[in-house]
Amino acid sequence: MGAVIGDGAGSADAPVRGLLDRIAALSGSAGPLDLTPAALALAELAADLDYVGGWMRRLGDASGLVSMHAPERGPRLMLAHRLGGRLSAVHDHGTWVAIAAVTGAETHRRYERGAAADVPRLAETAVLGPADVVTMLPPEDVHDHGHVLGSGAPAYVLILTGDDQRRYRRNEWDVASGRHRILQPGDLGRWTADEPWPEG
Repeated sequence: MGAVIGDGAGSADAPVRGLLDRIAALSGSAGPLDLTPAALALAELAADLDYVGGWMRRLGDASGLVSMHAPERGPRLMLAHRLGGRLSAVHDHGTWVAIAAVTGAETHRRYERGAAADVPRLAETAVLGPADVVTMLPPEDVHDHGHVLGSGAPAYVLILTGDDQRRYRRNEWDVASGRHRILQPGDLGRWTADEPWPEG
């Protein structure tokens, strides 16, 4: 996997606290979730380059992510960056997710799944520019994202999840070969789709 830098488990600073306040109603909601507040709050934070730029400098040119807010339970916020021509593996999260580009161009592809082991079918593709956001709810959260050559500069993206995805049993696919595997709790999966498929 790419570099994992820092641990934002401590208390949130003002911009992150503001985002968390705006999405507080999403935690513990009993009914169907409307992720509009998460999309709006994340877009606003992505546009705050004075603030997010400091986190980008911590990550530098590395392919990886930095945790900006990582409590034991509840919403988590990360900044991620993949190098040119690198996309994530096709995966799901087990919790709601919102992704916003800060700089560059992030290709996001959503897939439709059949049975768990079936190869998902591409449903839609979007190229996210600065402050563009995509949101997904399980089980409609099968996707990959990252950089496609010729689409502009590789993006830095904010990823907001409703909980720690490592707590959940999740899925990962290799669409080209048709392979599927279950990610047990704690397994983050392959950072990029071109990493070797694990043995066993």
